[in-house]
Amino acid sequence: MSNTQLRWGIRFPRPAAAAGGLPLIIAPVPERLVVPLNQNIGFASSAIVAVGDRVMKGQPIGTYSGNAPAAHVHAPTSGIVTDLAVRPVTGRESAMSIEIEADGQDQIWPGYAALQDPLHLPAARLREAVTEAGIVGLGGAMFPTSIKLNPGLGVTTLILNGVECEPRISCDDALMQNSADAILLGAQIMLRILEADECIIAIKEHTPAVEPMVKATQRLQDDRFTISFVPAVYPAGGEVQLIELLTGIEVPTGGLPWDTGVICQNVATAAAVTTFLTEGEPLISRIVTVTGEGIAQPMNVKTRLGSPISHIVACAGGYTPAASRLIMGGPMMGIALPDDALPITKACNSIYVAGTQELAATTPAMPCIRCGECSITCPVDLMPQLLLQAKRVNDYERLETLGLSDCIECGCCDYVCPSHIALTREFRTAKQALWDIGFEKRRARLAAQRFSARTERLDRKTKQRDQELEQQIDALTDHGSNHGDRARDVLEQLLKRTKGADDQDEQP
Repeated sequence: MSNTQLRWGIRFPRPAAAAGGLPLIIAPVPERLVVPLNQNIGFASSAIVAVGDRVMKGQPIGTYSGNAPAAHVHAPTSGIVTDLAVRPVTGRESAMSIEIEADGQDQIWPGYAALQDPLHLPAARLREAVTEAGIVGLGGAMFPTSIKLNPGLGVTTLILNGVECEPRISCDDALMQNSADAILLGAQIMLRILEADECIIAIKEHTPAVEPMVKATQRLQDDRFTISFVPAVYPAGGEVQLIELLTGIEVPTGGLPWDTGVICQNVATAAAVTTFLTEGEPLISRIVTVTGEGIAQPMNVKTRLGSPISHIVACAGGYTPAASRLIMGGPMMGIALPDDALPITKACNSIYVAGTQELAATTPAMPCIRCGECSITCPVDLMPQLLLQAKRVNDYERLETLGLSDCIECGCCDYVCPSHIALTREFRTAKQALWDIGFEKRRARLAAQRFSARTERLDRKTKQRDQELEQQIDALTDHGSNHGDRARDVLEQLLKRTKGADDQDEQP
């Protein structure tokens, strides 16, 4: 059922060109692809191929064997490895990357195969398969999916997130229109791994994906699945906001969604699980929305990971004369990119090319007038005007009290501020300062713990030594008083010298 009006957030007008949904095309494989080894939150994979090696489509080229968050990386097509070097990457400064010159054959690696009847396989085997496929959160979070699919987390509710947070992005909408059954099968597999009780499918109301997803759910005939329509309000698709909207459960400050028994998985993530288990194809492609005033023919493009941005821009008709800024993501939280030679990664759900008319003119910031608009629109119920006051006087204790760490940097407060104050930028700087302060506090706490442990260790050694010497003195005293007195003097002098030597040894 549709939720009631929200008290926070922003309603953006839906572009007329996207009213019926942007078209979806499949991009051809480019001549060269650059595949970064770090396309996830956590640690980078290590290359298991070398320059000159021939690789095949879907073949592992980067793996990680530790227990920390990481995700395997696979060859998007067959060809020759021509370079292995640190290169710029979309969404981060740089990463070790593997360049592949495509051979045009797109030959499939035989090491993976479809699994028969995956819904009846053991949950542990299914989770292992998700790890093998290198699947991460395709809504942009990049968190390794197999870590969230842990039955030990006690999750009872899975939310399948089809609510695209940013305006102008429709890659998930296109996926739901074309692959609704695959998405639901992936969700069933996730429920089996998690041993969860229910799945709530969240879809933005009045979008083209509503009808195909409703029909697919009816075909599924699984009582664990329900559909909820979410208002087209930014940023209702955010994980924490969506959990509260659909379940009424608020994720506590400093907590994680699974602490509440609920997790979110993007619809594209669910479809990637199905693709690997039913076709043996790991995560080597994704749908990317290519849009903005600077794009000739806005559309959704299914493309191989590692393709240069320029390749999918060309698929969308190229740039218009109005093109002014290249952004990965949407207009609210997107990341400005220096050029279009950067590769498409697992995190890239949209390439937004802003035109001159879409870029707001730079207006000098004016004093805050305490209108309260920023507090009204904030999706996490913060008071940005008070946070700004505390930040400008470096009152970090008050910033913590006011809940700065809960800020999701959505930009809503910037959008509505009549004084044109760059609030999000101020808060991002303050959060970094708070992190630095917290780091120093943690380091001081660890130093105090080490000092305390050293003191306790010295005390134990001293007591043990004193006891041993007293026992020796008592043993010697039993053999005669004069002999015992001399022995006691010698041992006491030895004890003093030993203590002095130990003290020097224990200097930090």
